[in-house]
Amino acid sequence: MATFDNQYVVASHRASSFSPFHSLRAIFAPVGIKQIYGAYERPPFPIIIDQPTFYDIVSNWGLADYVMSGTIYGSGIIFGYVISRPFPSLQQRLLVFHATSHSFLVLSAFLMLSIPYRRLTGFWDNGLRWRKPEDKLRKYDNTSEFEKATIWGRIRPSSD
Repeated sequence: MATFDNQYVVASHRASSFSPFHSLRAIFAPVGIKQIYGAYERPPFPIIIDQPTFYDIVSNWGLADYVMSGTIYGSGIIFGYVISRPFPSLQQRLLVFHATSHSFLVLSAFLMLSIPYRRLTGFWDNGLRWRKPEDKLRKYDNTSEFEKATIWGRIRPSSD
């Protein structure tokens, strides 16, 4: 297990952690009872980029995201074909098929953007784990790193 100098350790890499179907967990993964995090609570996984840009999101796409998008859109095509069969007119069939398949296309495009965003901001499993498992951040702790580098960091008793 590789460690870094900052607050997290690498537990697994995305390429090998949950297989190509990892992003499909967005559809069927159970979520806990906690839905909203407070302003001073850290997210469940370490933050890679606090406010990712569109380029950061697109560059974070992996095989799991492409498999998820293709699976959702492919199932939308099949579902659209199945529910359009009972209609007698070709125009009605095409309307229902296109509406259904394009709805699934929009859903897969939305998930292709939202899951990497959540992964980068720490609200989705990104393969990293916090070094300290405690749930609270130190409120207003702006000087501890500077203080540790001076003589006062050795003299002052630890607050941990």
